[in-house]
Amino acid sequence: MGHIQKMILLVVIVPLALFPGGLISYVLLFEKPVFETTMWVPVGMTVLGICSFIFHFKSKSFYKLLKKEATIPKVETLFWVLDIAFGVIYMMMSIYLLYMMYQLGRGDDYAMLLYFIIPLFIIGVWTVGEAFYLNKLIQIHKFAHRHSEIEDIKGEGLE
Repeated sequence: MGHIQKMILLVVIVPLALFPGGLISYVLLFEKPVFETTMWVPVGMTVLGICSFIFHFKSKSFYKLLKKEATIPKVETLFWVLDIAFGVIYMMMSIYLLYMMYQLGRGDDYAMLLYFIIPLFIIGVWTVGEAFYLNKLIQIHKFAHRHSEIEDIKGEGLE
């Protein structure tokens, strides 16, 4: 089940990662505005999304390896942090959009905005939750692997 979850996250993260940067690129190419400091936010979201994609791509085989009790390849800590940051940014953005929706007080547009806000929040929570869950599984796997090695050493001495 975890491997399927990774594949779904890979498919979902690609458009979420590329959309903010693509939007800023479109605006800068066709609308010709001046680059403002607030435009760094979507660019940063795209960079975090690309790093999140790399994290999920590198760790997609972890769930299969955990079942086989094989050694798990290392994913750099930076990618773990950037993946969690990607999820947190999308959660914060959805909360901010919900707050702005509340401040504007437009009753007609609530449903359309909620169709946009709720999936962003769910993807953010899912990304962060999956990273912590995978980390917990890896720690359990390492503990079990060490414990089995100790048992193997104990068993060899008795013969």
